[in-house]
Amino acid sequence: MDNSEILSLINDLKEDDSTSLNLAGKGLTSIPPEVFELTQLTELNLRENSISELPPQIGNLTNLFRLNLSNNNLVMLPAEMGLLTNLGRVNIGSNQLTGLPDEIGQCSNITWLYLTNNQIASLPSTIGNLTELTDLQLGGNAITELPPEIGNLKSLAELQLSENNIQVLPPTIGDLNSLLKLYLQGNSITELPSEIGDLQSLTWLYLHGGNQIDILPREIGNLASLTGLYLEGNNLSELPIEIENLENLVWLDLEGNNLTELPLTICNLTRLIQLNLRRNKLTALPPDVGNLIDLTYFDLEGNQIKNLPPEIGNLERLTEFHLNNNCLTVLPNEFGDLSELVDLFLSNNQIKSVPDSMSQLTHLESLHLSDNLITELPDWLQQLLDDEILFISGNPVAG
Repeated sequence: MDNSEILSLINDLKEDDSTSLNLAGKGLTSIPPEVFELTQLTELNLRENSISELPPQIGNLTNLFRLNLSNNNLVMLPAEMGLLTNLGRVNIGSNQLTGLPDEIGQCSNITWLYLTNNQIASLPSTIGNLTELTDLQLGGNAITELPPEIGNLKSLAELQLSENNIQVLPPTIGDLNSLLKLYLQGNSITELPSEIGDLQSLTWLYLHGGNQIDILPREIGNLASLTGLYLEGNNLSELPIEIENLENLVWLDLEGNNLTELPLTICNLTRLIQLNLRRNKLTALPPDVGNLIDLTYFDLEGNQIKNLPPEIGNLERLTEFHLNNNCLTVLPNEFGDLSELVDLFLSNNQIKSVPDSMSQLTHLESLHLSDNLITELPDWLQQLLDDEILFISGNPVAG
């Protein structure tokens, strides 16, 4: 669409008193001045252009409710943004913004603010004036700290801060009593404030990938609504006993930490469906692991486990079980009780044989036993091999 066509579209809007203008993906390098004469607009879509400047005249569009400027080349926003007091939904993601004007705090009716994938290093204290915000997206920026005023956002349900440079959270984070989802993965966080335990509505907490947390505060056990906790790639060697209070927890990811034993507190989380303990330093499992009867996914790959307790057979709902790269020599007969298993991974251990009870695992679609010490195959295993369910390369029998 060339300039004449765009101007024709704008003129048509003037005549029709239309309140919506869509100029997405039109190859614009600047906003036509005529746009700012459309003071009746409630929706303006300028995404996927090459606009590098938002002129002060944007302040003329005081009726705007939706503003989409995503995927442009904006470096800054003018102070006149503060005149758009009817704004409700704003998307300025995937630009080159380095900050926000203080005047953004005058847009107190915004409920959705998307600023992902910019270069924002800090937030103005006036961000705390946006008390109607329910969704704040700031992932993929360069934020090093949050202003204390972040705690004023009492309506906030989702706070996305992944892939920034945050090291410490302000204590006021605990004031976000409507928060349901908190995304903090890919930062440089070394500890959590005790006030994290005040987030009584929180259901999802993401702290994986890049953080370096050594110790969880005891108050994390106060998150009674939590259903998903992701802690992959931190430095945890133990967990507070209070974690057993997370009675609604369904997903727990502790991959790539320094746990040397499975904390008994985890074994009390009887609603767990998925448990990831891959790449820790576990050498054994306690009998209490049999309490986790709702588990469908259990990942223990890359530990140093030498044996499994008979109680492992209690996990009758398991469909996927990862035990690759451990030190197992034998499997308990109770493996045959895992009647719902679909995928079983046992490669790169020191297993010489598998119990015949496993012939009862009629739902198996893949059984991985490569790189063990198996010297012969009973008939039922041979049948799995013939059915291309068994993978057994790197064993003496494979020769």
